[in-house]
Amino acid sequence: MAGLPNNSNICALSQWRQLFASQSTARSVEAYAHWQAVERLGLPTCQNEYWKYTPLDKLLAHRFAYVTTRAVSSTVRDTLSLTMDAYRLVFINGRFAPALSDNDTGLWQIKIEEGATRRALSAPIQTEVFLHLIESLSQETTRIRLPAGKMAKRPLYLLHISQGSEDKEALNTLYYRHHIDIESCAKGQIIEHFTSIDSQKHFSGARTTFSVGDNANLTQIELAFESCASYHFSHNDIIIDRDATVRSSTFILGAELTQHQISAQLNGEGSNLTINSLLLPSGKGISDIRTYLEHNKGHCLSRQLHKIVARDRGKGVFNGLIKVAKHALKTDSQMANNNLLLDRLTEVNTKPHLEIYADDVKCSHSATVVQIDEKQMFYLRSRGITYKDAQQMIIYAFAEEVTETIGHEGVRNIVLARITDALDEGVT
Repeated sequence: MAGLPNNSNICALSQWRQLFASQSTARSVEAYAHWQAVERLGLPTCQNEYWKYTPLDKLLAHRFAYVTTRAVSSTVRDTLSLTMDAYRLVFINGRFAPALSDNDTGLWQIKIEEGATRRALSAPIQTEVFLHLIESLSQETTRIRLPAGKMAKRPLYLLHISQGSEDKEALNTLYYRHHIDIESCAKGQIIEHFTSIDSQKHFSGARTTFSVGDNANLTQIELAFESCASYHFSHNDIIIDRDATVRSSTFILGAELTQHQISAQLNGEGSNLTINSLLLPSGKGISDIRTYLEHNKGHCLSRQLHKIVARDRGKGVFNGLIKVAKHALKTDSQMANNNLLLDRLTEVNTKPHLEIYADDVKCSHSATVVQIDEKQMFYLRSRGITYKDAQQMIIYAFAEEVTETIGHEGVRNIVLARITDALDEGVT
């Protein structure tokens, strides 16, 4: 049960309804269908099982608005951008910025669809109100295609730059929508990077769907590095065909409230999926990650590792489900959630679970919540290492199992540097 709506929910829904209506002439038929789903589902309350540890009161108390995008120079873009050998596409406040993007994208084929001309996409793997909100309020779809049999030597880098509102009473609301086709026997890497141009608040919603064909190979990395005063909700769907391999890694190292959902279907025999994540909630912030995985065919393998490092009264939330269909024989699936608490006022809520409807499968899940081992700390301190450095060494060792899975050395170094910056703000 979602519970009765409160005043904040009603007010926020009314504001989003006005934002939707303000651009009704540019909406597609599918956008109207998604908005109807928002109206039908309503905004969740703390009585909803999936939201009781992720309160939305602070977010929904804001006045939501579309803010006119301010010009972004190439200098500012380069300051915010990661430095890597990749094809770069730049998006500002949910819209593609061709003047700031690379003209040459190699084997990657890019098409931007706007307004009512946007073509329909597949139904969500798992419905959820914020997913429908993003689908209904986004103004364009970026379609990305890697043709069959092609191997992209350089990654495709999607840089999302979000701006706050100069009106302190308004919260800029913006939405990104991407669909990526990795066709049969193709191989490529996608890097999604979300950042803020200033320290002002904004609400960003992002939805990316992936279709991975037979014998294809995809590596996907998502970096949520937005302002600590912002809100970030993202939803990824991954559909995987026969003998395909997908590696997905998510790093949420910013924003006051983040909620990231990954839904996946293994729809072909012999497919292989890895999902990893690292969250670093702090300063009363909340980082919430959810995974939903369907093993629909036999002889498939999946591995999940999710780690949360909570500090300075931060809260982490993990909810994961593996569902094995009746005829998905020889399924091999593992899911682990490991959590490290850096002080007594931090909190982690974890719920991994399984639904198995087939025999002859191998499935497991686990969850751990620990604090820094004082014996380890004493050992390091006794050798002349400062408390701050000793704590960082332990945190790096805890996070290494996830960071080492990043298939791009430059990105891995950037993630480690970001962790260092975040810890420097709070470790004493």
